[in-house]
Amino acid sequence: MRRVNARVIKSTSVSKSSTSTAIRDEGNSFGDLITPPYNPTDLIEMSKESTVLPQCIDAYKQNIAGFGFGLQYKKDDTNVDETPEMKAEWDWVKELLQFFNFDKPFKDVWAEAVEHRERTGNGYIEIIRDGTGMPAEAENMEPEYIKVSKLGDPVEVTMWRNGKQFKRRKKFRRYLQEINGLKVWFKAFGDPRKMSWKTGQYGDGIPSEEEANEILHLKIGSGAYGEPRWISQSPHMAGSRKAEILNLNYFDDGRHIPMAVLVKNGMLTKESIQQLEEYANHVKGVEHAHKWLILEVEGMAEGITDDKQTKVDIEMKSLADILQGDALFQTYDDNSRMKQQSAFRLPDIFVGRSRDFNRATADKAREITEEQVFQPERESLAFILNNVLLEPYNLQHVEVFFEGPDISDSEDKAKLLTVYNQIGGVSPNDVRDDVGKILGKTVENFEDDAANLPLSLRQQQASGTFPIALSKSAAAPSEIVSVLKDLRDVLEGMQRGTN
Repeated sequence: MRRVNARVIKSTSVSKSSTSTAIRDEGNSFGDLITPPYNPTDLIEMSKESTVLPQCIDAYKQNIAGFGFGLQYKKDDTNVDETPEMKAEWDWVKELLQFFNFDKPFKDVWAEAVEHRERTGNGYIEIIRDGTGMPAEAENMEPEYIKVSKLGDPVEVTMWRNGKQFKRRKKFRRYLQEINGLKVWFKAFGDPRKMSWKTGQYGDGIPSEEEANEILHLKIGSGAYGEPRWISQSPHMAGSRKAEILNLNYFDDGRHIPMAVLVKNGMLTKESIQQLEEYANHVKGVEHAHKWLILEVEGMAEGITDDKQTKVDIEMKSLADILQGDALFQTYDDNSRMKQQSAFRLPDIFVGRSRDFNRATADKAREITEEQVFQPERESLAFILNNVLLEPYNLQHVEVFFEGPDISDSEDKAKLLTVYNQIGGVSPNDVRDDVGKILGKTVENFEDDAANLPLSLRQQQASGTFPIALSKSAAAPSEIVSVLKDLRDVLEGMQRGTN
């Protein structure tokens, strides 16, 4: 019997790759540049011709970035008293976002990028750095003029996360913008190497005025190019468009022959035959829809002398049943619209169709869509904003988030606050945010510690100054009076809401 021996051989030095070794299919390419799977110009035209896609894209644009930005302290600083360093960083970040673009609000830059991303699958933002090498300005770029290169060789980059420094090896792409034969190269955001915007080549000796700017690429998917989420519905979109054109052509080229003229014992005159031919060949369009057709008929001769003619019988037979009705393919168009909306996971109320909604179903539709669609999208973009775009600033205390709508049920909130107030569970500071919404302005919490206690508890403290003492000689501080007035307004508003 043959014996088989096995042994384990260990290397004296083991090294691990610091970059991803997965194989990536870059698709069709011409040289270093990759051909997009779908022509961006065609995608833009298709999205414009759709009857529902522009509304879906506009709903994403408005509900993801249209409410603007907000600032908040990071989790480690939420329960800590505000320090001068925290306040200074807050003010500095607020000013940075305010001047990130001088032609429009920074939120509009992101909103336009979201629109481009939903229309073509790709949104490109040009990032311009200042003299210190920090991101200082952002501009939108049209996706139909951008081409993406293959991934290059890995390079070492330094990144900051939560105040900690990390070193990683990362691969980057290059971007080429070509308009009317003019070419400009860009590098991916975060690429530490110098690159020429004229040639697209890397090098240390490139003059500062020739250094390429960077592109922050927002895309749907993980390929070199993104794909629009509605691409699987493109056959329905094309069919729906043709159905609309067919219905439109009916008004321009449709024939208006509502009846047939049957003549017995007679014949049409030459003038009538010519008139019928002209009617059949040239009568079209809405301007000819209700014109009269007059026919002249001659009776057939009867007898030898031809002095007597037969009685002519004319019958008008309706042919209205062969004409086009209201509109063709209405069911097909309705199904196509619903399929396109399902690609965006949007209910009808977000695209301007609210016939089958009441207040309860509309509020529930907004709540589910906000929870399942818009809020996750905001969080993904906020991660890119904080951990990619603003990463070079190494922010210690402040982070940026995308604002969203207030979808809370005002009636339920009013009822709960009324109950809590009756049992003494609501303090003046608890309702300051609601006061601001009712008054239409931002209101701050009262600094008096007494404003953090419910009225019923505070009334039991004889030594306190809040609420107003019951004695006639007690003088009410102006701040206490304003608290009570605001609280009265809130409670009256809640009472009106319950009624």
